Order: sequence, then structure tokens, then C-alpha cells
Amino acid sequence: MGNNKSFTFEISLSVLNHLGRNLYRSFMTVIGEAISNAWDADAENVWIYINKEDNSFIIKDDGIGMTADDFQNKFLKIGYSKRRKGKCSPQKKRPYIGRKGIGKLALLSCADRIAIISKKHGGKYIGGVIDNSGLDQAITEDLTPKEYPLGKWNPNIFSPYTTDHDQGTIVYFENTKDGIKHSLTF
Repeated sequence: MGNNKSFTFEISLSVLNHLGRNLYRSFMTVIGEAISNAWDADAENVWIYINKEDNSFIIKDDGIGMTADDFQNKFLKIGYSKRRKGKCSPQKKRPYIGRKGIGKLALLSCADRIAIISKKHGGKYIGGVIDNSGLDQAITEDLTPKEYPLGKWNPNIFSPYTTDHDQGTIVYFENTKDGIKHSLTF
């Protein structure tokens, strides 16, 4: 009875599927999620670039952007809610649209690979790549989030979109899934 071991929660990556990675199939849901993220980040503009030949698309905003700490501890923290810090965006005092911190899983649902980069005004881009096949493998192996690091992002993919981009976030969706592909015209 003298064992004073502490116990802590540990979460399997399969929770991403249960919370919604496989629930979102609508292109408009993904666009809506990206736009609501941009709104909450005080963006004035959101640009959507669709490349049918490459079967990819990019969503770019001019919001306040993220530091490496923001990216790790807010964006990548499933369930993180901006509302803990208040009900409004930091600069423009817009009421937050995002609620539970799981809508970002919609972004994972529509492409094989998703690369995300972001920067604050005067800062450098930070980011990473989520490869859904790698994530599927990690889920099969029952890895924890700490055992699945994001991949490195490729500056060449983003170079046409980073010129004159002072701050904000850019998300690149590579090899979109069929349900999305057929709705791009819409």
C-alpha cells in the first residue's frame, strides 16, 4: 500500500476520428471552418485558390497569425477554446464564432495532406504538415499525440502565396478527397 504513483490521463490519436475527422465531408463545411478561424483571428480578407489540375486548394487569411507557441498550444490542442480568454477577438473585438476547439478537425477531413503555416506581424512563418496516411498509421499503432510529430512544411509550395503576406495563416490541402473534388465547381 506504500505506492504513491501518480496517474494521468493519456489520449489515443483515435480520439481525432471519434471527435470528427471522419464526420466532415462537405467542402463548404471546410471552407466555413477556415473562414470562422480567420474571423476569430481578426482577418480582413480570406483568399481561396483552387487548382483543379493538381487537385489541391489553398486558404489564406490576413489575421493576426500564430507564434510557434500558439500553433502548438492553441491550434494543435484539440478542444482548446479561445473563449477561455474572453468572448471577443483580441484587436477588433469581434464575437468569437469558434466554440469547442474541435471544428479544426474539419480541415483534416478533406485531403491526404494538409500543410499549415502562419506568422505574426514582423515574425517568421512557423507550421507543419499533417499527413492523413501517417495519422491513420499512428492511430492503428495506438500512438499518443506526443508520439506523432507533424512533418516539415515545404516553402516552395507556399512561395506564390507568401509574397506581400505580412501576417496570417495559409493552409494547403493536397490531393483532395473525392467528395471535395466533385464539389469544387460549386
